[in-house]
Amino acid sequence: MARFAVSLGLALLLAMACGSPPASSRATVSPVAPTGGFLGSLGTPGCLPAATFSKGGMPETGESSSRGSLWALFFSTVPPSAGSDVKVVWRMTGSGSFAFRVSDAAGQPLPLLWGPEVHGGSTWNRPGEEVGTGFNFPHAGCWQIHVDRSDASGDLWLEVIA
Repeated sequence: MARFAVSLGLALLLAMACGSPPASSRATVSPVAPTGGFLGSLGTPGCLPAATFSKGGMPETGESSSRGSLWALFFSTVPPSAGSDVKVVWRMTGSGSFAFRVSDAAGQPLPLLWGPEVHGGSTWNRPGEEVGTGFNFPHAGCWQIHVDRSDASGDLWLEVIA
């Protein structure tokens, strides 16, 4: 019975936190470099170490400080497996559209599968505006996900397994 309740709770969280908005409310990807401050790194370059995630419940990682906040909520196991679709919901303070640059250790870029899509309502309680993105990492290794807004930026260093 407890397993059923947990499953039902997670399903409700997914439904409330990740509904797809109409196309008119989607965020746009901007090629403009941020003019504001760097909020920090979740993990370190080269994944030495990679970002650390909460244990129990949905895996999340993030940081809030006097400069602002950057949070990521994964709708998959962490670390994710290469070749699998991965949904990530982001919350970040600042203003302007979200832009994502994703690359592997060799600097090869990876386009998003979808997004960023603005989420109008959510039960995920972290600072900032919320968007959803989709990824499919083609191989194992360390991946940098760089997030920009017009006045803030940050990095997530993600280990992907085979």
